[in-house]
Amino acid sequence: MRSNALLPALLAVTAVACDGKEAPQDSSAAAAVTFYRDMEPVIVEKCGSCHSPGGIGPGEWTNPETAKTNAFLMNVYVQAGKMPYPAADPTCRDYNGSHRLSLTDAEKAMFQAWVDADAPLGDEADRTPGLSVPDLSLTDTDITLTPFESHEVSVGEDRNEYWCVVLDNPLTETRYVTGIDVDVDNRQAVHHMLLAIDYGGDAGIEYGTDGKQRSFACPDPIVESDWMLLHAWAPGMEAVEFPEGVGLKVEPGQQLVLQYHYYDDDPATPIGTDQSGYRLRTAPSVDVEAQMSAVGPTNFNITAGDPAYSAADKIRNEWSDITIYGIFPHMHLLGKSMRSWIGKSGEEDVCLIAGGYDFGAQMTYMYTEPVTWPRNWNLNVECTWDNSAESPYQYNDPPQNVTFGEGSDEEMCFALFYFAFAG
Repeated sequence: MRSNALLPALLAVTAVACDGKEAPQDSSAAAAVTFYRDMEPVIVEKCGSCHSPGGIGPGEWTNPETAKTNAFLMNVYVQAGKMPYPAADPTCRDYNGSHRLSLTDAEKAMFQAWVDADAPLGDEADRTPGLSVPDLSLTDTDITLTPFESHEVSVGEDRNEYWCVVLDNPLTETRYVTGIDVDVDNRQAVHHMLLAIDYGGDAGIEYGTDGKQRSFACPDPIVESDWMLLHAWAPGMEAVEFPEGVGLKVEPGQQLVLQYHYYDDDPATPIGTDQSGYRLRTAPSVDVEAQMSAVGPTNFNITAGDPAYSAADKIRNEWSDITIYGIFPHMHLLGKSMRSWIGKSGEEDVCLIAGGYDFGAQMTYMYTEPVTWPRNWNLNVECTWDNSAESPYQYNDPPQNVTFGEGSDEEMCFALFYFAFAG
């Protein structure tokens, strides 16, 4: 879907790039750039985690011959600002891994120079020793949560399915989750996953079951009223790690529920089964007990054809100072950007997140330094959508007004925060 939607834009950019090659070039500078000496360190660090076996992107760009063969196309995406995927701006609020999610102007210029020189590999002797694709998974997890059976994905005419599974809780004592990772079984189908605790121990009852089912359809509401979220996953997301001494509390006997949202462009073509699950790193105690909550508008109507429709919401901190550790911005296919900030009349706004958003590569941004949300200050969330005919993920031809909803062909605007009340 993404590739086809981007073709017109890419062809336009390609034409510009080709015209650009006819302009005078500094041939000595271009010839100086080689794959082994210059490009490989950048590609391994900033492209390899997606464009490698098992990654969310196509191709294995860390392979020298593959990189050379596809150098022109790679550069088209780079110069168009489409690779790496749009991500939060670290100058708003720095976060773990920010250096991997963007290219500097110098690195973009190096890509161009390499392509202008016909993408030479150079001398293998110039390779940087010890290069390896960043391993973004957690290797020290101690709890694995796997559904008791595989689910046959079956989307409706609206291309969506929502399915919930009650997971076996293996705990025999109180534990605190300090790291979260996922094992995604069917990446083609999974739009998002939500892991939650059902405090009533009757998951499904608000979806019309007797509260004793191990799995059930769960299309509406998003979660039950007595669920507390532990984590939300979407395509492109990396593992979440809390700062030292911070974690999410989970008790023995608590009911753990995993909600799946499946999405398929072609409901007539089966996409198989799924048994995606979670892996957790836990500790027996922490200094600070964290929680997760969401803020965002739900009353909006995105105008058909509007390339930059925005809506916002805010919540006032009426309790005590709150520490925020990270944020997961979540929108759907038309999402373009999100902005969140803390503000109070007469005071300078405190930026929490700003920058581009891409449905195909969503992230939980864990801050390098936690931020304080003072009492009586507002936390604001604003989303911008591209509902024009040229939108990369446009699913209506012609564009139609789009309102809030859970389906991938509806829209959301939620900033999900990991936070803790100040002691």
